Amino acid sequence: MHMPSKTGNPKQLMELNLRPFAFVLISVVASATLLPGSDLSRYREFHLGAPLADVAKQAGMEPSDTKLISSRPERIEDLVWRTNRSADSNARPDSVREIRFSFYNGILFEMMVAYDRDETGGLTNKDMTEALSAVYGPGSTPATKEMSFNAGYSTTVRVIAQWSDADNLLSLVGFSDGGGFGAIVSSKANGTMARQAIAESQRLDRVEAPQRALDERAKQVADAEARDEKSRLLNKPGFRP
Repeated sequence: MHMPSKTGNPKQLMELNLRPFAFVLISVVASATLLPGSDLSRYREFHLGAPLADVAKQAGMEPSDTKLISSRPERIEDLVWRTNRSADSNARPDSVREIRFSFYNGILFEMMVAYDRDETGGLTNKDMTEALSAVYGPGSTPATKEMSFNAGYSTTVRVIAQWSDADNLLSLVGFSDGGGFGAIVSSKANGTMARQAIAESQRLDRVEAPQRALDERAKQVADAEARDEKSRLLNKPGFRP
């Protein structure tokens, strides 16, 4: 077998020396995408794509605890779980204060996590990024500086770091009103469709608002007339001038 001479072309020697390093680098990058905890569709025991009934059961709640956000053109619902701090005074407090689960036609598409400010007091953006990186792998510079919190409501939060794959996006966010941190775990496809559905629902509400107002006024008049007629039938026979 012919071995390359160590006194060959310097460029060829450099290429030979770099090949093992390049192989190791590629292997490290590939393995980083396969970390055991790097499934961006999961947050703790909860999983994007899960049915509402399953999520409610895992959270120790009932499906009837959901709040309807819109019913057309698609059904959007929220379920809010909060830490029960009085359950066991000896247990270590949970770092999570609240999780808002959002459902698109009964399927979990987004989890909005608010961390307890007492449990994150003094922690920096770097501290929080490192904590999430230990679970999900290295984060990246966020694609946007701000985003809405609570599935399209008016609260805007700072985006500190993001983790992304083909299907899901996890964002570490910071609250402006007194500090604190949160995380948003969202399905890219279902999240987009849910926000489009909410926007369309709001548009339909605006378009139909004048007619709804007229209908409500007509109902109020009809109800008043019905009450007057009922009183008339009761009072007329016994009235004495």
